[in-house]
Amino acid sequence: MRVFISIDLEGISGVYSEEQTELGDAAYARDIDLMRADLDAALAGCVAAGADEVVVCDAHDHSANLSFRELPSGVTLVSGTPTPLSMMTGIDASFAAALFVGYHARAGTAAAVMDHTYVGFVFRVRLDEHLEVGEVGINAGVAGAFGVPVVFVSGDDKVVREAAELVPGIETAAVKVGVARTAARLLAPDEAHRRIREGVERALSAERKPEPLRFEGMPMRVVFMKTEYCDRASRCPAVTRVDARAIDIEAPDYLTVYRTFLTAVDLAAGAANA
Repeated sequence: MRVFISIDLEGISGVYSEEQTELGDAAYARDIDLMRADLDAALAGCVAAGADEVVVCDAHDHSANLSFRELPSGVTLVSGTPTPLSMMTGIDASFAAALFVGYHARAGTAAAVMDHTYVGFVFRVRLDEHLEVGEVGINAGVAGAFGVPVVFVSGDDKVVREAAELVPGIETAAVKVGVARTAARLLAPDEAHRRIREGVERALSAERKPEPLRFEGMPMRVVFMKTEYCDRASRCPAVTRVDARAIDIEAPDYLTVYRTFLTAVDLAAGAANA
C-alpha cells in the first residue's frame, strides 16, 4: 500500500505562534522538531496499517523544514520549491490514500490557530459559488483528481471540524484547541502523538474509506485582501476579474484550475512582498 502525506506546520502539536513557523526565527529553530515528531507518529500509524511505501511532501512555506536524516526505510521526502503541485507534489493515481498532517483552518475561522488559506493575502476561496474551502478542501480536490481519497487530517479542533464537514467518514486527530489566532490549549506530546498514530492506523485499515473529493467542472472564485493583490493576479491567463478584489478561474479540469490558482497567487505575491 502506497500512502501520500502532505504535512504543514501551523497545525502541528505544540505550535501556536507565528514565530514558530517562520524560517530564521529563534522560536522556529527551537520548535521545528515538533513537526518531525508529528510526522513520525503518522508514519508509525502507516506502518501499523501495512503501508510499504510513503511519500511525504514538506508543504510549509518553502518546503525546507524537514530533514531526510533518519527517515525510515520506504519513506521519501519532497523538499524545495518551486514544485508543480505545491503542497500536493508527489501525489499520483498509484496511492491508496492521502493524509494531511499539521493542517489549519481556512481564513476567517474564529479561534482557529493561524487560520489562512494558502497565503495571508487570500481572503476567501469558493468553489461553484457556494462551497467555501481552505487548504483541506483545495488540496483534497487535487488528490481527488487522481482518484485518491483523503482519509485523515490532524491539526487544531477547528480544522478537524472543517474536514469532517467536507469529507464524511474522514478520521481526524485534534492535537490542540484553538483559543485565538495565536493562542491554543495544547495537548501533552504523548497524547497528541497517540491520537495521530491511532487515527492514521484506523483510517488506513478501514474497509470503507471516504470517497475521493472531486471538483471537476467547478469554477473557483478567489477573493483577495486588497485590490493591489487582485491587480496582479488578474494578469494571469485563464482568469476573469469579477470586481476589485475577486477573480474567477474556470478550466475543463480541476488540476488546471488548481495550477492557475497557484500561478495567480504567485503573481499577487509581488504586491505582498513589495
